[in-house]
Order: sequence, then structure tokens, then C-alpha cells
Amino acid sequence: MSRRQFIRMGTLAGVSIPALSLLAAACGESSSATTTLAAGAIPGKPDKIIVRTWGDPWKSTYADGAGASFTAKTGIPVEFDVTGFSEIQTKVQQAVAAGQRPPVDAVLTIEERAFAAAAQGISVSMDRNILSNLSQLSSVALPANGGTNYVSASTYSQPLVYAPDRADLKAGISWGDIWDSKYEGRLFVTDTPSSLLMPVAAMLGLDVETDDLQPVWDKIAELRPNIAATGDEEEFLSGIDGGEFDVGITLAATALEAEGLKWVTPKEGSTVSTEAFWVPTGLPDETTYWTQVFINETLAAQNQTLIALNLGEVPTNLDASLSAFMLDDPATFPFTEEDIDKYALVFPVEAGARNNDEWQAAYTAAIQG
Repeated sequence: MSRRQFIRMGTLAGVSIPALSLLAAACGESSSATTTLAAGAIPGKPDKIIVRTWGDPWKSTYADGAGASFTAKTGIPVEFDVTGFSEIQTKVQQAVAAGQRPPVDAVLTIEERAFAAAAQGISVSMDRNILSNLSQLSSVALPANGGTNYVSASTYSQPLVYAPDRADLKAGISWGDIWDSKYEGRLFVTDTPSSLLMPVAAMLGLDVETDDLQPVWDKIAELRPNIAATGDEEEFLSGIDGGEFDVGITLAATALEAEGLKWVTPKEGSTVSTEAFWVPTGLPDETTYWTQVFINETLAAQNQTLIALNLGEVPTNLDASLSAFMLDDPATFPFTEEDIDKYALVFPVEAGARNNDEWQAAYTAAIQG
């Protein structure tokens, strides 16, 4: 499964989370290990640290930014591992269970997987004294429970993306507009819930964490005549290029990969998720320490600016600079706390984990009948 295929899911399909661990994570109690170093102690340096990421442009962005500046400051080389995020999570879990050293020292993944690592007890609770850049980050950077088992480096949203020669979506539209019969057979939706769940709940004034969501599924079922196709980002790009549909819900960064596409975020906002770093348990103390120093370096403003420039994602450091195309579109690229409060429908990963099977089944029934 590609990074894109999992990003669009917004759920934890295939991740087994023991109930007690999940409860601990939800209550802010980590079952994860911490380093045994004395407070304030600076250990010796490892020969290198290994960071799991995606291939380019993620690998080169982090190598040229945080990797280079970290090595310049510490003398510690950084290697990047592009093993699939699902595979690396399984390997870390197996290594921890066997009492062996994990194959990587830091994992960059989507927040749902970082949450799962904390719930499974395979990530350390990172030291706020090492993560000195936390004070510069937006409210979406840390887990909702306030813990430090992971920290988010960037966010991404899922607006409406369209071919302007075949559709004309104006600023200020509502999500409800795509129910109009003029879009019959012209719409693409993801085949997993978060991209529609969050905005439809907002449109109906419902809280996905506490309210009965049957009205959401009923409303989505009413959209069925307009749905021409479902799938992931690859299928969106192929389908809209081939004229299979004219409008779809996908990542803003995906729209940047094809010439001529435009996007708009409806007035209710759009689903926002994050990419996050976590550190496995079972590493030598010196590796755990210096890996956290590296993660702190990824959160520095100058390195965060590269994330916006190269990845088309929104940095979580509020002192970073956005790319020019983001500046006039805070609805799609919510950056400041004001933007986040106004536009970001932040996907609740704990509720998503707890209700994964139920939400997926209800959504699939709604879009397929």
C-alpha cells in the first residue's frame, strides 16, 4: 500500500490495538518506555541514526533540511530508510516483543500510525526538555491527550479538487452544493470515511466523537447518484485526467501533481490530518536521546519551511514560512491558530481507532448501497 493510499484512509485499518493500551493512550497514560538516562545527562553519540520516511520528495526534504543541519551541529550522520510504513511498524513491534533492537531509530508516518504505536506501547514518551521547539508549534502538533509519544511535523487537508474546464466551484461554496443534481455521475469520493465524515458532520452540526452519526451516513447515501468513482489518490489522478469525473475529494498536495487542476475548501472546512515522528522503545539510551535531538531539528522553523516548499504541506512551527501559493488560501492550508480554529476539521485519531470498523462499514454502505 502506498503512502497516498493510507493517508486518505483516516482510520486504523489492519492495526490491532489492545483495549487496555488504547484506553491508556486515550486517558493520557502512556504504556511506553522512557529513557533511563539521568535528568539533564547528555550521553555519548551513536555512529548514526536511521530515520524511516517515504521516498522523494520526503526523503530529500528531510535529508537536505533537518538531516544536514543535525549532522552539522552534532557530527552524527543520518540515514533514511524508505521501508513501507505498515511494514516498518510491524517490524518494530516484532523487535520490541522479542527484546531486540528495532530496525530504525525514528519513524515518520501519518498520525494514525503514530497513535497506534503509542497505544501498542512501542514508542517512547519523548523528553520535552530535548524537544525545545515544541513551544513554537501549533495546537495540532501534539496528541490530544497532551502526551509526547509522537509529535506532528506537518498537516494536510482534503478539499474539493476539480478540472476548471469542466466544473466551476466558487469560493464560499458549501459541502452541500455537491449534492446538486448537476453533479450527477461527475463526482469522485475516497473509499474510506474521514474525507466526508468530518465535513458532513460539520454541515449537520454534529460532533463525531459524541453524537449519533446515523444522520451523517444517511446524508452521504443521498450523494450516491452523483458518485462516479471511489478510490485513492492515484485513482483520482487517473480518473480526472481521463474524464471519468470532474470533481473529487483528495489531498491538496495531490492536486499539485497534475497540471491545470484547481481546488476549493467549502465554508464548513475540510478534514485535516498530520504526519508525525515517533521513537521506538528498545533502543540504546544514547540513540534514543540523539534521535529526539534530530526530531527537534525537524521542528526548527527553517527546516519546516522546506516542508511547505517541497511537500505542499503545512508546517506545524508557527515561525516557519508558507509557500506563496498557500498564503492566500488559509482554508486549504490552515497555519495559524486562528486558521486552524476556523477551517480545520481535525480528524480525531482516538475516536477513529475506537470506531474504525463501525465507521468504515457505515460509510461503505452509504456510498455503495
